Amino acid sequence: MPKKNARLVLLVASAGFLFAGSCSQAPESETPAPIESNEVVVLETMDEPTARTDLSLVNGPELSELEFGPENTLFAASNQTEAIYAFQLRASDIGEAPAQPTPFNLESLGTELSLLFGVQPLDVIYNDLAVHPVSSEAYLSVNVRAETGEFPALVRIKQNGELSVINTSDLDFDKIELSDPADEDIVFWRDVPAASLTVTDLEFSDGKLLVAGLSTGEFASTLRTIDFPFDEKVSSSSIEIFHTAHNQNETRAPIRAMTVAMVNGERTLIAAYTCTPLVTIPASSLQDGEHVFGKTIAELGYGNVPVEVLSISTLNMQTQQPEEFVLVINREMSANLIRMEDLAAAAAAPGITTAFKGLGDTMGVENSRHPLSGVIQADVQDAQFILILKRNIDSGEIELVSQMKGSYFRLSDFVSEYNFPDYDYAESQGMTQMFHNMVKPMEGYPELVRN
Repeated sequence: MPKKNARLVLLVASAGFLFAGSCSQAPESETPAPIESNEVVVLETMDEPTARTDLSLVNGPELSELEFGPENTLFAASNQTEAIYAFQLRASDIGEAPAQPTPFNLESLGTELSLLFGVQPLDVIYNDLAVHPVSSEAYLSVNVRAETGEFPALVRIKQNGELSVINTSDLDFDKIELSDPADEDIVFWRDVPAASLTVTDLEFSDGKLLVAGLSTGEFASTLRTIDFPFDEKVSSSSIEIFHTAHNQNETRAPIRAMTVAMVNGERTLIAAYTCTPLVTIPASSLQDGEHVFGKTIAELGYGNVPVEVLSISTLNMQTQQPEEFVLVINREMSANLIRMEDLAAAAAAPGITTAFKGLGDTMGVENSRHPLSGVIQADVQDAQFILILKRNIDSGEIELVSQMKGSYFRLSDFVSEYNFPDYDYAESQGMTQMFHNMVKPMEGYPELVRN
């Protein structure tokens, strides 16, 4: 029986705590630092929102992709208007930095949003999620289908579950239009226009906004580079890769998710494609008009669309030293966690130029798999958590929940032997019990801590 998802939970931690694991260790073998007691506030789901949003007053552009930049700048791509916006958020649109990492436990976000907009839950379409780098609050771009039409909205979500709509037409912004967008006449599978893939991901790094997506023609896979502040110039490079699952060089299918990190001393784009080759591209190669070959360093699994590629900083519990990782979050399969040291070695070696052996085979850089499922969007929340927008497979509810770096799962998603009231932890299971007692309050279940 699925557990009920009718609560919004705010966990106010009395002390910060960083739990992290290495790529090869499970929580059982890790030794977390002590955590002090936490106070949990439970908010019952409202029958009606305190203030329903008047959709007729929400008149900004459709926003398909989000990315935070410097000084409260929120970059947003609109495939509808074929443009990139740089919105300047106001002081009233941003919260204060929390005293310590505070997890989201919003297990009925979909219901709350439908009440806020006065529509059915399936009438809210989720586009992208971005976390403010200071407040750690979430900003969600959605489309809302109502009787009078379809309306785009930008929703600010606090850790305590408070929702507010930011009308982007009230914000100061810069805008740059994209030339040569995807061909409007091309449609995939009858109802997926190529124009909806003009921008597939945004990444801001070193004063530049990288824009992945499609343009027109045989070399449709495109990376655009835009200096910020905007100066009306967009540098565009076509991208070619060897696709391990398809056994061919490809120039049309776009990057679906990407991040930028320092790899072997060079700023490098790490990009994932459908079916799921992982590719590195030196940022210095992205010059206007250049045709760039990405280096394929891994095949992570066929029949999958990557949702996010995140750069993660956390502790390696084997060495007790800070370490960098890349986390690839997928739609159809488990997430892949890769040590940056291993990724750098693969990037320095010759790329993969041969097909995988068969369905289910993987190749390339070493990685471990982690049980992130049902993910719609994700982002790095803070030093302790990643933030996940997901659909609960049992209830169909949309959740916005934090997951600890190092474990990459939520204990409360499972019923196992440990949950029975007469279960006794063995003396050798001290680390397991400590981990469970640490996670339960973070996920909103302090009453289940067992000493």
